Amino acid sequence: MNQFKPLVIILSLALVSLQTSCQSNSQEANILNGQNKIDISNAKAEVQLDQIKLQPGFKIEVWAGDVPNARSMAISDGGIVFVGNRQGNNVYALVDENSDGKADTKYILAEGLKMPNGVAYKDGDLFVAEVSRILRFKDIKNNLNTPSYEVVYNQYPTKTLHGWKFIAFGPDGMLYVPVGAPCNICESDEEIFASITRLDVDTPGSKPEIVAHGVRNTVGFDWHPETKELWFTENGRDMLGDDTPDCELNRVAAEGQHFGTPIGTQEQ
Repeated sequence: MNQFKPLVIILSLALVSLQTSCQSNSQEANILNGQNKIDISNAKAEVQLDQIKLQPGFKIEVWAGDVPNARSMAISDGGIVFVGNRQGNNVYALVDENSDGKADTKYILAEGLKMPNGVAYKDGDLFVAEVSRILRFKDIKNNLNTPSYEVVYNQYPTKTLHGWKFIAFGPDGMLYVPVGAPCNICESDEEIFASITRLDVDTPGSKPEIVAHGVRNTVGFDWHPETKELWFTENGRDMLGDDTPDCELNRVAAEGQHFGTPIGTQEQ
């Protein structure tokens, strides 16, 4: 459950009101020249909002329809909502052009990517995490009609099990990128698996640093506004029933800390 920031409460886009390559391997996205702009002002979404229980004073409604497999989201300073896919292969930008509280326009920023789940926005640029690559769409708000990206880093593992990534920028300006365990429950010989890493996206040639070990699969994290400590979710192992083991909310008290995977997660 990646529900740390208010934006991520846009569950299913229903909004609660209120390559060794740190060289710039620039690649054009597949859709250019304005053909990627789609009117979704009348799009419908088949969601059962009446089944969601809310506290008094809150209401919930569909903010955008026709956004297949919406997963992670990020928002620009001007209110553009960027959406990644876990099971799809596209990245979208959604815009409320008439300021009526609903998205009117969908831009397809890229097609044919591999699990482009993670999206993060920083200093006008959109960053997207595939399974093994981090992409940057520069000055994205001014290039929605003609999107292009460069490959910032392409040496993350290619394993797809727990390979989709939630990403976010930390208080240190670094991009935090998890690498899930490549299995349900096992111990890998490669240190980078079952970890949370961070990457300096502004320094060519940078490689990931491991911040936390023993993290089977985190799908959401954020930083305490005062202490700046990293808090993250962790999904427990499968195939022991619906309620066992418990999933966790953890705090990184010191860099390099180990959070137990796979120790303590074996069947008893």
